[in-house]
Amino acid sequence: MFAVLAALAVALGALVWSHSSSADAGAHNLVLRSPDGTEQSAQDAEQFLTAVTQDVDAYWTRVFADAGRPEPRVSYAWIPSGQTASSACGGESGAMGDDAAAYCPADDTIYISEQFATNIYTGALDRALPGSAHGYGGTAGDFAVAYIVAHEYGHQIQHELGVFDRELPTVAYELQADCYAGNWARSAYDDQRVEDGDLQEALDAALAVGDFDTSNPGHHGTPEQRREAWTTGFEAGDPSTCSQYLDA
Repeated sequence: MFAVLAALAVALGALVWSHSSSADAGAHNLVLRSPDGTEQSAQDAEQFLTAVTQDVDAYWTRVFADAGRPEPRVSYAWIPSGQTASSACGGESGAMGDDAAAYCPADDTIYISEQFATNIYTGALDRALPGSAHGYGGTAGDFAVAYIVAHEYGHQIQHELGVFDRELPTVAYELQADCYAGNWARSAYDDQRVEDGDLQEALDAALAVGDFDTSNPGHHGTPEQRREAWTTGFEAGDPSTCSQYLDA
């Protein structure tokens, strides 16, 4: 029975990513490019996550090359629905599951659950995230997922630059990663590969994942702070602007 349900989940996931309408989950407006510069399409969560990661990687490779730095290197693991992945950052069990969306510096890997990505895309988590549960933003559409990917890749850039060697509050790292995600989005926008609706999806997602637990050492930033950080990165289009979040 489990095998049948798992196969059905995979089939439905492919159907959602292939045929979801702009009315309920956002259209595929974001044009993604492979490492050789050709456009690529995605039929399911795994393909989309890979395509976005390659697109974000191409942006940061250019940024690093312009700065005379070697290109960034990172591994990524997309976790199939109902399964787990072993990670150096997976807590006591070492496992990450259906709610995973994280960069682990200990093994230099981005982990994102395909189920989590699909739930973001379809809006299934629209009122389940810290900010959106309180009426801030929402999640739906391809660019909401792209925001998550670009944010996690931003943490990898921090690792490359040695930012994690500094003793800073969690919120500083999170807001800088949001700012970095905005940098990438600006590059795609300047390249005429996104539409205004895509940008709103990112802003709504930034609001949705914000939290209000400011006394918690793991506080990631309020909805307004996260939206502001992404917007700062987008408007500047310059990663150096994002250093302000480490000095606040």
